[in-house]
Amino acid sequence: MLTGRLEPGWFALPPLLEVSGLTAAGGDALILEASSPDRGARFLVRRHGTVPPEYRLELVLQGVDAARPLVSSVRYATASGNEQVLLVPVIQGQFGPPASLVRLPGFTADSASAEWTARAPAPVTPSTAWDAATVADSVRAALNEATRAAWRQVRELVGDDLRRVIDGGLS
Repeated sequence: MLTGRLEPGWFALPPLLEVSGLTAAGGDALILEASSPDRGARFLVRRHGTVPPEYRLELVLQGVDAARPLVSSVRYATASGNEQVLLVPVIQGQFGPPASLVRLPGFTADSASAEWTARAPAPVTPSTAWDAATVADSVRAALNEATRAAWRQVRELVGDDLRRVIDGGLS
C-alpha cells in the first residue's frame, strides 16, 4: 500500500482533472499531462471510452537519448486498494519522439485523487533487478508495438529469469 512518503528517485503525479466533455464512442480523452522534474518525460493519462472506463498511460520522452531502452516506473493504488507498480520501457522508434503506451490495470479516478507516483526513465543495465510479478504485469500492460519492441530490447539486457518472464508476456 502507498505510504504517503516519497522514496528517493520517485516524484508525485498530480490528481486527475474532472473531464466533462464528451468523447466519441470508444474514444480517448486526455485527462492528465504531467512532466518529470527534469522535464525529460511527459506522462499523459487517457481515459478510454469503455464501461467501466479503461485508463492508459502514454510516456513520451523529450531531449533524452533512447537509443538503448530506458524504463520508468509508475505506482498507484488500484480500485481494491492494492499497490500496483508498472514498469514502462521506452526506445527510440522510427518516427517521432520515443514513446510507449500501456494500460493501467485497476486504475480509477480515485487512484489519482490519492497518492500516485512515478520515477523518471533510467537505463537498463545487467544488474537491473525487478520483481518477476511486476515485470509480468508490466509486459501484459503493453498496448502497442512500440512498447512491445521496447520490452524485446529490455529482454536482451536482463538475466535469464526475467527473459523468460518477458517472453511469456509477449507470447
